[in-house]
Amino acid sequence: MKTKRAININLISVVIITIALLISATVFASTEDAKTKVQEVFSQVESALIKLKQTEALTKTNIRDVLSQYLLPELDARYFTYKVLNKNMPKVPDELKEAFITELSLQLINTYSNLLNKYNNEVIHVGQSTLSKSGKLAMVDVTIVGKTKTNKAVVKLLQSNEQAWLFFDIEVEGISLLQTKQAEINASFNKLGVEGTLLHLQKINQKVVDG
Repeated sequence: MKTKRAININLISVVIITIALLISATVFASTEDAKTKVQEVFSQVESALIKLKQTEALTKTNIRDVLSQYLLPELDARYFTYKVLNKNMPKVPDELKEAFITELSLQLINTYSNLLNKYNNEVIHVGQSTLSKSGKLAMVDVTIVGKTKTNKAVVKLLQSNEQAWLFFDIEVEGISLLQTKQAEINASFNKLGVEGTLLHLQKINQKVVDG
């Protein structure tokens, strides 16, 4: 006959194992959710690019339209902007913050557009997903396979308050787009100041639109 102490220990063990299994299932679900988000967005972008390529309509304008349709809604534009502004954030008055979010989001789309402008039927493979210690950031491995070259990338996502995964950065061959933009904006702030930097971004974005 089991003693009361033995029964209590067994119950505690069952509770601990159950909690551990629940935590593992939650983490697995979160990593899979992040991976699924990347697969869905990249699949839509890839399909749209293939159609543009087939119809000889692979222009920067059309690529930007594709990215604005599929990527931009899945981007945490505010988080991306604040990370890019970094130490310059306190210098930006509240009334200009939304303008910076708009212009830097367009900068992100323009950068992706430039990267995809020479798209030549590369195949995008989405690999494993890992979580940060906090569980709020996910890193998803992506391999872009071309006929003569293969590039490796890491897509970074942030979990929103609504538990949805949103894009905020991508590293291609170890180079972070966010950090690159951060360095550019920091140099611009030092040279042109707050309003000068915003005007500079607006001119660049408008020039891209005008073609």
